[in-house]
Amino acid sequence: MKNNIIYTLVALVLMLSACEDTLEQEFSDNVEVSNAIIDLNSLNLAANGSYSLFADTDVYNRTVMLLPEILSDNAFIDAFDNTGRYLDFDLYTVNSNNRFITPAWEDLTRIIASTSIIIKKAELLSFPESEQEDAKQYIGEMYALRALAFHNLQLLFAQPYNFTPDASHFGVPIPDFETLGDGGTIQEPGRSTTATVYAQIENDLVKAIDLMETKSSPSRMDVYAAKALLARVYLHMEDWGKARDMATDVIDNSGNKLLENQEYIASWALDDNSETLFTLVNNETDNSGTNSIGYFYLTYKDAFATDDFVNTLSMTDIRRELYPTDDGVNLVKKFPRTNVQDDNIQILRLSEIYLIKAEAHAQLNENIDAQQALDAIIQRADPTVGASTEIGQALIDKVILERRKELAYEGFRLYDLTRYGMTFSKFLQDGDPIVISAPENRTVMPIPVDEINVNPNIANQQNPGY
Repeated sequence: MKNNIIYTLVALVLMLSACEDTLEQEFSDNVEVSNAIIDLNSLNLAANGSYSLFADTDVYNRTVMLLPEILSDNAFIDAFDNTGRYLDFDLYTVNSNNRFITPAWEDLTRIIASTSIIIKKAELLSFPESEQEDAKQYIGEMYALRALAFHNLQLLFAQPYNFTPDASHFGVPIPDFETLGDGGTIQEPGRSTTATVYAQIENDLVKAIDLMETKSSPSRMDVYAAKALLARVYLHMEDWGKARDMATDVIDNSGNKLLENQEYIASWALDDNSETLFTLVNNETDNSGTNSIGYFYLTYKDAFATDDFVNTLSMTDIRRELYPTDDGVNLVKKFPRTNVQDDNIQILRLSEIYLIKAEAHAQLNENIDAQQALDAIIQRADPTVGASTEIGQALIDKVILERRKELAYEGFRLYDLTRYGMTFSKFLQDGDPIVISAPENRTVMPIPVDEINVNPNIANQQNPGY
């Protein structure tokens, strides 16, 4: 999926300069790019390049997956033998010049820029009738990837949707898509409201679903991957009815099936499996190498699962095998292919969709449906467990606990804690836990200082506490 030709094409589209990366750079393009995307083949290559940008150490190959675990009650950094990375997240001492936050911001805004320019240029082209279906598919994929980038940027740099009653608090910047990519046009957008950002994400996904084919490769976005992502977005928006309906659609119609108990552990070493709705591809020649998340957990052994998390798993829960104890600490083995560092990163799995369905039903007091969706995950992991009988808040609490168990180390935990306003303990290996009381400024990352310094429209919009 990723090669030098693809990177060259994306470079032509973006024409990123050698100066410091800022929103002005990421959301601006200083040359004509109309010749970069001229037909179906070049559109496909550009689309492939956008997928490649997600498979970066500062996005899904490490940082975006790691931070919500390190900043939560799920993981801690080895205090005695580490490589010096992410220590300030472990200690809750992050500042606006952080060396991991800045590239995460840059890469996600770069993806928004690249997908937006590809959409704009592709929609200006006329394709032969025989190519129109494929062209619509590729354009739809770009809408879906732009939504994914926006959502990750929003999760990292803004408070959850329900932080204010009308989601009027600061979200992330949205560029002017009409002028993006025009030579000489400088974009310095300020921060939009969270409600506006989520509306943009929803609109992009609805457009993607309308454009795309029903089914594609697990390494490419398709209709059901977009619907799964939209179910996740509706969950964060607390639009429970739409979250329920979208999740149900994916479960009933995607053709994907939950893994069996005996398949579960081995599935983490596979490229994809029956649950995979969307995965980011790494391979033996194109991956993050020693900077991969698997290498971080299993070779450098820089971070470990907390006892607090592992103790939520019964001794008969198959998932406990993913967190073996080694010299007094709990390893994380969801990314096991450390010999070649080519673990694919599972972005959308059917297990998550069952849990979205369960949570939405529970919030709507549709208890039987909630219990059945929840038990599909619980009893797959531990067949000795009886059927759920909880209702009301007890049932919601059980769903959130199951999300912690099933989705651990995949980049979810912090956001579940913050959207429910839960106070929690940030565990350390060599000190007392840090109590994080909701709402907490430090669970939201700072806008990078480079951006604050050069963009007058965002200069006074830094997150509180930084």
